[in-house]
Amino acid sequence: MKLAVVGKILEIKSIAGADFIQAALVDCADAGKWAGVVGKDVLPGQAVTVFLQDALLPPDARWAFMEKHKWRVRMARFKGVPSECLIVPGAPDREPGSDLTDSLGVVKYEKPVPAGLGGEMLGAFPSFLPKTDEPNFQTVDFELLMASKPFYVTEKADGSSGTAWVTEDGLHVASRNWELREHTISGAGNVYWRAARKYQLEGMPIGTAVQFEVVGPGVQGNPMGLSEVDVRMFGLFERDTQGRWIRQSAADFCRVSLPIATAIPCEQRPHSADELRHLAAIRYANGKHAEGVVIRAVDQTWSFKVINLNYKD
Repeated sequence: MKLAVVGKILEIKSIAGADFIQAALVDCADAGKWAGVVGKDVLPGQAVTVFLQDALLPPDARWAFMEKHKWRVRMARFKGVPSECLIVPGAPDREPGSDLTDSLGVVKYEKPVPAGLGGEMLGAFPSFLPKTDEPNFQTVDFELLMASKPFYVTEKADGSSGTAWVTEDGLHVASRNWELREHTISGAGNVYWRAARKYQLEGMPIGTAVQFEVVGPGVQGNPMGLSEVDVRMFGLFERDTQGRWIRQSAADFCRVSLPIATAIPCEQRPHSADELRHLAAIRYANGKHAEGVVIRAVDQTWSFKVINLNYKD
């Protein structure tokens, strides 16, 4: 995953009441076009270094101001203007989109899971299933994708991603990165296994897997305001006769008795980045700004996320 790339400033716009900053649109080639904020000395056509959402930067004098943000790049607003990335003047003499992630020592930020919820690692996340992380819409040709096939839109629940699957030797459960034991030596459990047992996922057919977001008290501050820990399912897989695990359609969700991600009405196909951002400007049932939306092809061949510009985690 590209988290730091070479970019080129496409356009600059003034910000009302701002003496030192201006709005910018930066082109990062195959890493997408992103909206951000830059100093008044940055000009159109200038090469810049762009750190994308959830980039975790190493301490460095060039971006020392990020220390107060714990070195993490995330959605922000300056004078009311949204910033989807961090734009730093100057870049190596390379083409826009060139990957600088490793050379700059950037890694991906992972939301922390409280020790009491996270469980004990049993092994690595299974290689036959994809990890639960949708690409940002800026990094895909969303207009082409959405014109090619029917799609649906769901609320992006702000929680902690989990996966459960059944093989011949029984039920398995994983967090975003690790397969987990159900209990530690002391007998302590974890939120992912509790969710799996709550919905009796051990009863799924052999060769079935579901992916879900664990939400509620103790999970990411519980922005949805739930009274108890629950799940929102967003993915289902089945193993075919060749042993491959294939993502199944939304219609197959009914085979598993799990609460699914809330559907978001979309009467007209968005044709621009701004229309996608407008679609993502939703709230949870308790009135708080939601994290955004996920847009997925009905046949499950593609998906991407759109983060709500008003969202704060």
